[in-house]
Amino acid sequence: MALTGFETFSRVLFGWLGRMLTKDSLGLKNQLVKARIPLLAEDYVATSVMQVVLTFLVGLGVTLLLLGVAIPQIESIEDPNGNPDPLTGVKENYSISLFVEMIIAVVLLLVLPGLVGLVQWLTPALLESSRGKNMDKQIPFAASYVSAMAAANATPSMTFKSLARNEDIYGEIAHEAAWIYHSMEFIGRDLVTTLKEAVDRTPSERFAEFIQGIIGTVTAGGNLKLYFLNRAEYYGQQNRSHVKDVLQQMALFSEAYVVVAVALPIFAMIIAVITFWVSGAGMQLEQIHMYLLVFGGFPVIQMVFSGLFYSLSQEVSTD
Repeated sequence: MALTGFETFSRVLFGWLGRMLTKDSLGLKNQLVKARIPLLAEDYVATSVMQVVLTFLVGLGVTLLLLGVAIPQIESIEDPNGNPDPLTGVKENYSISLFVEMIIAVVLLLVLPGLVGLVQWLTPALLESSRGKNMDKQIPFAASYVSAMAAANATPSMTFKSLARNEDIYGEIAHEAAWIYHSMEFIGRDLVTTLKEAVDRTPSERFAEFIQGIIGTVTAGGNLKLYFLNRAEYYGQQNRSHVKDVLQQMALFSEAYVVVAVALPIFAMIIAVITFWVSGAGMQLEQIHMYLLVFGGFPVIQMVFSGLFYSLSQEVSTD
């Protein structure tokens, strides 16, 4: 895949740094392949460094603009709430402390470039993990589809081609199937070599196991139809067990939700009111206490349980 203008410019300026940092970085190279980021390791590092440098330069410009122009303009404005000078009667101007200016400079010059660098550093691993989870979730259905294709006497090449056309159904597995079909039909590699390459670049251990089984079956002269049928049944059983476990966890969290998010807040409010009323220590129930409980504590509880239920639902979702 051709580099974009920005990536080419980054390679020209920082390609030497990228080559130096990724000389022995086999892990990053594998992550980029498994994350489907179409860049060499040195180009990815060069592009990341360029983004950090641009963020620093933009932050430097904004810092100079704020400290050199905006803040002096603000400090030249008279503060209507300021104390008047006893001699002239003129009120004091707005004043911004040196500490605030230092915080602004640190955030714009160090924190933001650091965040950009951190995001670029974590992106390959996050994309690899996301693709792996998607493939693990879709493999029971993909295995059933492949089994049906094999039962119809479809060749491995046609099976992967048909699987690749159903990207909206099988997600990242369809992308891997497209790579396999492209390697066999357009590059001319044999089935075993192509599948070995697929094992090395896939981020999913389950899919790698599935492909490795195809390699073993083909190499040993076994029956692919029987292998696909057995794998489909095995993955289907695993998926049913996993869905059952997730539903049991959701039922447990549902009971906890009723207690913690429904009953507990009501009892907490009642107990708080009664406690403050009967207390002999002079304690009083202020409005701020109720505001913190209603607008702070309750929403946090709801968000926590919403996150838990959403996370569990994603484990069995096929969207």
